This record gives sequence, structure tokens and C-alpha cells, in this order.
Amino acid sequence: MARREVVLKRQAGAGWALAGVGLLVCTVALSAAEPGFPFTPVPARTGLPQPAVAATDVDHPIDLFLQQRLIESGLSMAPEVDRRTYFRRLSNDLRGLPPSPEEMQVFLADTRPDAEARSVLVEQMLASSHFGERLGRLWLDVARYADTDGFAIDGERHTLWRYRDYVVRAFNDDKPFDQFIREQLAGDLLDATPEGLVATGFYRLGPWEADNMTPEHRRQDFLNEMTSSIGSVFLGLTLGCARCHDHKFDPVPTADYYRLQAFLGAEDRGDRPSELLPREMTGPVARGREAAEVERAAAQAAFEEISQAVKAKLSGPLGIPAAEITEKQILEAIEKKTEALTADDIKQLEAAHKRVKENFGLRFQGQAVSLTRLPADKASPTRILKNGDPFDPAAEVKAGFLSAVAPWDSPLFERTEAEQLPAERQRLRLAGWMSSPENPLVPRVFVNRVWQHLFGQGLVATANDFGVAGSGISHQPLLDFLARDFLQGGWSVKQLVRQLVLSRAYRSGTTHPQLELALRVDPANQLLWRGAFRRLDAEGVRDALLVVADRLNREPGGPGFFEQLPAGVETKYDFFDWPVSNLDERRRRSLYMFQRRNLVHPAMEVFDVADANLPCERRRPSITAPQVLLLLNGDLAHDAARALADRLRQECGTDPTTQVDRLYQRVLNRRPDDVERPLCLQFLTEPGPSLASDGSGSTSANSETGSGAAPTLGPGREPLDSLGRLCLVLLNSSEFLYLD
Repeated sequence: MARREVVLKRQAGAGWALAGVGLLVCTVALSAAEPGFPFTPVPARTGLPQPAVAATDVDHPIDLFLQQRLIESGLSMAPEVDRRTYFRRLSNDLRGLPPSPEEMQVFLADTRPDAEARSVLVEQMLASSHFGERLGRLWLDVARYADTDGFAIDGERHTLWRYRDYVVRAFNDDKPFDQFIREQLAGDLLDATPEGLVATGFYRLGPWEADNMTPEHRRQDFLNEMTSSIGSVFLGLTLGCARCHDHKFDPVPTADYYRLQAFLGAEDRGDRPSELLPREMTGPVARGREAAEVERAAAQAAFEEISQAVKAKLSGPLGIPAAEITEKQILEAIEKKTEALTADDIKQLEAAHKRVKENFGLRFQGQAVSLTRLPADKASPTRILKNGDPFDPAAEVKAGFLSAVAPWDSPLFERTEAEQLPAERQRLRLAGWMSSPENPLVPRVFVNRVWQHLFGQGLVATANDFGVAGSGISHQPLLDFLARDFLQGGWSVKQLVRQLVLSRAYRSGTTHPQLELALRVDPANQLLWRGAFRRLDAEGVRDALLVVADRLNREPGGPGFFEQLPAGVETKYDFFDWPVSNLDERRRRSLYMFQRRNLVHPAMEVFDVADANLPCERRRPSITAPQVLLLLNGDLAHDAARALADRLRQECGTDPTTQVDRLYQRVLNRRPDDVERPLCLQFLTEPGPSLASDGSGSTSANSETGSGAAPTLGPGREPLDSLGRLCLVLLNSSEFLYLD
């Protein structure tokens, strides 16, 4: 900027932080000259730190690293939580569901030493089929999974659910993470199995716009989306910043961006035949296929019935017997609008024929949403694009890795036999580099994601950006220790999780006896002096309501179900295909809900579900009035409260004391205390207003009579009785919705 411009801006009141600008320039220069963390190799295992002050309860490697920093800052870990709190925390983090009263009772009654009892419990959680659903949701957030394209058309990707189920199986099977990476980046080239082909659906997860642009721009947008997502998801870098110019902060020149993109230069979007796997033939898939066949037969029968009625009308004009008239002749008569047919005849025939031509069972066919090869005459060398413009190409580049991670003379690069593979198999090189133990970024980034999931905040808070513009790292020796351990443990995700949840830090409470001091020294809790106070995520809220009401359908896999939409939303978006599933399907886990980019279900959106248009590094919970209104007035909460009340009567009869005790055990995994119990009994035994819905989402109270009698209702729910209302109160409590 010219000096005159600077003077004018100063006179207008703009500040000019020369020191800050100088520091920024210095940082960029150092990064470009000598890349540091996270580009440096993961160090070999070193000795564990020894805190300056001995701590009798610290012997876990993770705790030793944390304790060292805490002692240096004059702080200590928060007191350890009790068994109940630990189980609730663990069950949500590893299964995404609250523990049952029976499970909690067994754990609390376990007479083994705490460490042994916790170890047994952790193994049970890791062995649960719900583990893959919970950790899979974490990966699907990052990978930007949704069942539709987005943008204006928002077309459905009928069999992309197979990728979602592949991810769940991978975590349940504890598939080594390096293999998980290779299958997603080059599964179709590794062994050509149906599972490998399904895994490459990763490339197709992003939003897609097919209209209003040139073919060149459309293709380049596809390549850019894949390149940037690979950078965010696997490498924790904002590679997209290097598309038009060298990265302003990180050592990623534009040439590196296009070298990485060249691995994908021979690929195009496309679905490929891939038979359903035996493990994919779950109940929902089998039932869906059968229902599709029934629908297809019914549509054909309806068309035949209408055709028979009009054949007699066409017999004269066509000059042939009605029995000899073919379907083709009927369709020609419709097209020509033959005078023998009335407008109503034509309308019915067109509708019936359209129904016959529908692709029944598209969601159950043997197809994989994947990649296809570009025809040889359309494939072209990858070139650096000036300002990212496909119509302004510059120098040609060969496929290659990030120069800050793997220089051209490094052993990692030489082992790939760089120039030996044809263009259509270049993704094998990419997969090999990403999954190499010598790649310093991938293990650090993934370990940090799992840490963030379990502790509420990552050691690098910006999980998708480990670069200079990110948050920086709070405990680099600890992250490097965990990354090295992850590699030496065979890339086992379950072993990584086991190590984290058995640490003393994971059991830290959310309060601290020296709270004022801790907040003054470390207000952001970067040193982990306390545990994170966390709200259930969107799926967790819905699933927990179904669990405590004993209504959760735990059937895994298959195409997504369609939840009932609120009346106003259904009317507003009636142009979208949203066939509401049957009640049993709608009680499945939220992971299996159909995810439309342009119509996120309000119950999910209000509780901050991930935005599927970008790699979601972290859910950011909010506190808003619509959340309260949904839980107080929404159908799901009211239905859960009513079902829970019915369940309590089945288990406890009509005794209010027993009902209250069991209610607390089901919802909060504990008994009511001496203050809560009499208040609840008073609520149950004394007359009070009755709440009900008129179907519009509002509530009404019978305040005139002051009794529990039901007010006049519209076409909505039956009113909740006193036990149902008490259930609703507990389902709205912070103790149910938040984890200590």
C-alpha cells in the first residue's frame, strides 16, 4: 500500500499495527523456509515426563504429560467423578446411548477394584455394535456425508447409504485405520471387491451442482472439492487456499495443490455395479427389496386394468380387435390424443404408465456411488491454473505429494515408484502416501479428532487446520506420543480409544475446588484441569428419548428412513421427495435418518447437527429457545413421555413412590434424593393442569378447572396425565441432556 494511502486511512481513523504485520510476515517466512509442526516426522517413543511434584494417583502416560503442564502452572486436575457419572459419560461417547438401569446397577455393584471394573466396562462398550455407529458418526461428519447432492436440484444418491454402513462396519471391526484410508482413496484398485468399491464413495460425498456452468468449470469444481476435502479430512490442512496462489501461511505452494490434484486427473463421477454384500442384507434392506417388488407389480396391474378399459374404445379407430391392441399402440394413442379417448382416459393412462416406469427399489440395487474413468480422448494432463481458472492453464505438473512432507529425494517418495503407474492407477500412490507411517500429518490429525470427541476439545482446537492460521497445539509432546503409539499399535482405533478413556484425565469432574485460580490461569481449560460439560448432540437427544421410553429400534444398516416432518415444513417443501417411513422404521437410530442437504429435519437442525456441505471438524452446540420449545411441545418428546409413563405402570403398578424411583433410574440412572422424591409425589397426587397439543406445536392448560381433566383437543395428541407430565419434566432436565 502506498504511503499516501496509509496516511489517508490513518486520518480516517484506521489503526495500523506495524508490529503485528511484521510478526505475520516473519511467521510466513519461517514456515516457508523450514516447515515445523505438524510437518516434522512423528518422533520415536521417548521417556515419559516426570512431574516435579509426585502425584499418587497419576500413573497413566496421558496423565503424566498433562500433570507436568498443570504443575508448572500451579494447577491440579479436578476431582475424579463417581462411577455413575463415568458410565454415563463413557456410554454416550462410545455408544451414543444412555446406559440402561440394569447396566448401571451391575456396574455400581461390581466389587472389583475401580480400575479393573472400569477396564471390563470399557471392553463391553468397545464390543458393542453401537460403537461403530457412534465413532462412525464422527467420521461421517468430517467426510461430509449426506444422501443428496445439494444445491437447487438436490438429487438423491440412492445407494450412498452403503458408504455409511461401510464406515460403521469398519469401526466395529476395528479395521486398521491405514487400511481404512487406502480403501477410501483407492479401494476399487486394491482388490476390486464390492466393499472396496463402496469405500470410494468418499470421493462423492461433497455437494454437487450439475447446472448453470460450463463442462470445464463443472469438472474443475469436482476436482477442487475432492482435493480440498482430502486436505481437510486426512491432512488437517486448508489446501484450498493454495488453489489460486501459494498458501499465505502454510508451506503449500500452488504447484503442490495441483500435484496432489493430478492423482485424480483420470477420474470422473459415476455409479458402478457392485453387488450387495451379505453383511448389507439387513432387515431394512430385505424388507425394502420385497416392498419394491410388490409396488412394481401393483403399478403394472393398475396400468393393465386401465388399459383394458380403453382398449374397446381404441378398437374401432385402430381397426383391430381389442384383445390384440398392444401397450405400444396404447401409448401412441395417448401421444396423439386420439379422439376416441377422453381427457380423463388420457390423464389416467399417463399417470399409470408413469408409475410403471418408476425405478422401484433404486435404494436397494447393486450399485456403488463411486468414480469412473474418463475416456482417453477426454483425459488431459493436469496443469497449474492461473487464479484457479480452467480456461487459463499454465505449466503442466505430475502427480506428487506435499513438498513440505515428502521432498522428492525422500525414502517415502522413492518407495512409491512414482513414474511406474499408469494414470488410471495413480490413486494407489496417493493411498500409499496417505497411509504411510512416515506421513506425519495423518496419524496426528486422526488422533486429535478422537481426543476431541472424548474430551470436548482437541489438543489442536481447529481439527481441520493444523497450520499457522489454526489454533496451535496445546500439548505437542502428548499428541506426538499418542500418534506414535497409534502407529505402533497397528493403527487400531479401539486401542486408541481404550487408552484415552482409561486415563485419569477422562474421569476428571467438571468442577474444581480452586475454580477462581484455575479460571484466572487457564480460562479456556487448555491445560485440561477439569472435564468438559457437554450437551448431547442432535442424534444423542433423539436417541436418548427413544431409549428411555423403551422404543428404540436398534436394527442397523440399510437406506435412510424418512422421519415425519412438522406440518408447516412438509407443506413448504412438498416439492421434495419425502415418503414418510412407517412407525417402526422411524424409531431407528438417528444415524440412519435420511439426510437431505436442502431439508434438514428440524429436530436435528435445532440441536446443531453437522453441516454436510463442508468437512465438519466439530459440532458447536448452541442454547436457543427453539430447543426448549421442541422438547416441551414436540411430538417426539411427548410420545416418549407417554410411552415412558406406560412403561412405568407396567413395571411398578400404581404405587407413586415406586414409579418415581423407577422414573429417575430410567432417565437419570439414579434414585431421587430426599428433596426430589416428596416434590414428585406431591406433583403426582395433587390435581394440576393438563397439558396437551392441538397438533400445531402449541400447548394448552386446563387452568379454569385447576384439575387434571383434559381440555378440548384438536386433531393432535391425547393429553398427558400427571405421570406423563412428570416424565416430560425429567426429559427436559439439564441432567438428562448434559453430561458432567
